[in-house]
Parts: sequence; structure tokens; C-alpha cells
Amino acid sequence: GLLHEGDEVLEVNGVEMRGKSINDVCDILSVMTGPLTFMIVPSANRVTYQNTNGNRENFIMHMKAHFDYDPEDDGYIPCRELGISFQKGEILHVISQEDANWWQAFREGEEDQTLAGLIPSKSFQHQREALKQTITGDKPGKDKPKKQNTLLCGKKNLKKRKKKSLYQDGGYPIYSSNSDEYEAEEILTYEEVALYYPRANHKRPIVLIGPPNIGRHELRQRLMEDRDRFAAAIPHTSRAKKDGEIDGQDYHFITRVQFESDILSRKFVEHGEYEKAYYGTSLDAIRSVVNYSKICVLNLHPQSLKILRSSDLKPFVVFVAPPPLEKLRKKRLKNGEPYKEEELKEIIEKAREMEDKFGHYFDMIIINNDTERAYHQLLNEINSLEREPQWVPVTWVKTAS
Repeated sequence: GLLHEGDEVLEVNGVEMRGKSINDVCDILSVMTGPLTFMIVPSANRVTYQNTNGNRENFIMHMKAHFDYDPEDDGYIPCRELGISFQKGEILHVISQEDANWWQAFREGEEDQTLAGLIPSKSFQHQREALKQTITGDKPGKDKPKKQNTLLCGKKNLKKRKKKSLYQDGGYPIYSSNSDEYEAEEILTYEEVALYYPRANHKRPIVLIGPPNIGRHELRQRLMEDRDRFAAAIPHTSRAKKDGEIDGQDYHFITRVQFESDILSRKFVEHGEYEKAYYGTSLDAIRSVVNYSKICVLNLHPQSLKILRSSDLKPFVVFVAPPPLEKLRKKRLKNGEPYKEEELKEIIEKAREMEDKFGHYFDMIIINNDTERAYHQLLNEINSLEREPQWVPVTWVKTAS
């Protein structure tokens, strides 16, 4: 049922197409309903692919979309009626990349459709986004967020502030990440993904991301109550050991010189200085929890996600987001928690900024309007991770195989 470049369309549902222009064909197709039956003359240059067994089949590439797309708003698409819309985070199965600008693809769950739809190719989407930024003078990482928000409405112009330190959530030392400034933001289009099947000997770390005072600490503590299943990564520090503390249990105590050497070696997911001593969470500390067949639960700053995702740990990232302002206000009143209006607005603004800049790393979004409900939602998802395959970056699967 797939049309290829170069095929000659003779009839559609018995309607003669020979001699008609592309616009005429599009007009005819737009009013047709139900199944479409094409009579074609196959192109002599049709390309086929071979799998590892030598069988002829169409090569399918699985892509995760990092932008929203609607063909109705695209003036460049050859035929809007043949385009398919999708939202950021959706999985697309690309079955043809023969055209440099327009790929043929199905959305996840719609593979039984007779015809594939058109989506902009990765290179074409990148080129026009770059051109758009050149024309408007906007660049990613500047004052205005460029990507569409899928969670929070009412997008504002957010002024980036130089980060002096990270917020504190639940009494932990204030960490800073491996860089004092946000890295230059790339133009996000698609990411190739593959199905990863759960492995009994590798529990994916759970990373909770979110603005301050949104309840990440409470969710983490609830999970950690099940000590047979969940565990924390033991942090490193350069401070002196206090009476009663045990090396390797309370902290990994190392010298300041060793800590600074490990920073340069990029061994830390997050690190920072607190009261003239370094503190940090290392990749090895997380890996140690995984090696004990437990699920490591982490509260991290989103800047840490890039280095964590480039490791062999395969983290599952959960964005804990606030509800709309009115519901957030009611939640504080219901729980008897004091608040300032400016504080609530700051939480929502920070969440919007995080989603805009780091949303392509998120595997799940939880709206924390009720802590108990959010906990069960999170726990159900963690249970699914141990039973069901998940779409992950294709490099993770290639590395694991």
C-alpha cells in the first residue's frame, strides 16, 4: 500500500488521474473518504532494502519527535492532505527517507493505516528552524524560549539569570552542576529511538526533576520507604568525617585534591561547594546501587541529565510539575502551608523554563496536585518499567546488545 517516488498514479478509487496537475490531484483526494485504492505503474527506480537475513523489506527508523507539527500550518508541504500531525514526545515510524525534505511515516499505533503520511525530514526541519532564527534574530539559549510548551500555557518571555547555585529541596546541600552556565541550546528535531526490554540485572535509575518546593523530596521519601527495592546513591564529600559517620555508608570521604581531579574527569553527575567543602553525586555511586539490583532514586537539577544520559545507566526521567496557579494556591491552603503569591508564580515560571529547555529529556510528566495520587502514579510507572519495553535512545540499545 506504499507509494514510492517515481510511481505513476493512474487512478484513485476509479477516478482518472492521468493528465491532472498536482493541485488537481490534491483537491480530488481531499474530498475522498474511506479506503483509497490506487492504480499505479511502479517506478523502475524503486529502492528496496535488505535486512540482516537478506530478505527484501522496507527499512523502518523509529524517531521521537522533539517539536510539534501540523501540516495545516506548513506552507512548504507538497500536499497538506497527505501530511500527518504530531506532538512533541510522540513516536514516529519512518518507512521512507528517499526524499531529502519529506519523509513518509506512521504515528505509533497507526501502523495498520493503508498509506503513510508526510513529515518534514530532520535536515529540512533543522534548516528552516535555523533560517527562522536568523531572520528573527532569536537564538536558542537567548532570552526567549523557542520550543513549544506541552505542559504549561501562557508562555512568557523568560529572562535567563546566571545560576549561582541550585535550589535546596528537603535539606540537602545546595549543589551546582558541572557548568555555571546553560550550554548553548541545539535545534531539536527528531531523536532515533529503539525498544529497550527490561533486564532483571539492570534497574533503571529514577530521576526526579522539577522546580523547588513542588514535592520531589516527599515523593522520593515515599519511594525510599521500600528499602528492599529502592536505595539512594551515597554522595562524596571533601569535608572531614564527623564522629559516628561511616565511610562508604554516610558519605564517601575523599580529599579535596581527589575531588577536584574527579570533577575534571567528569565522574560527577552533580557537584558543588557548601560551607567550604565539596559535595557530589558520582556516576559510580549510582552504578553501585544498580549493581545491587536496586532502583536508585535521585533528585537532580536538569543540567545533570546530559551527562547522566550519556552514561550506561539508562535513567528514567520524571518531571514533577506544578498544577495551574489557582490549583496550586488551593493545595497550599488545604495543606495549611504558608505561601506568598510571588513564590507560587516563581514555581510555575521555573517549571515552564525547565520544560522548555529540558523537556526533550523527560520520559514522564507528573502534575503534583495531590502528593498521594502523584506517588501512586509514579509507582505504577516504575512497575511498568520492569515489565514492559520502552522507547529509549537507539545508542542505549546498541550499547546494551
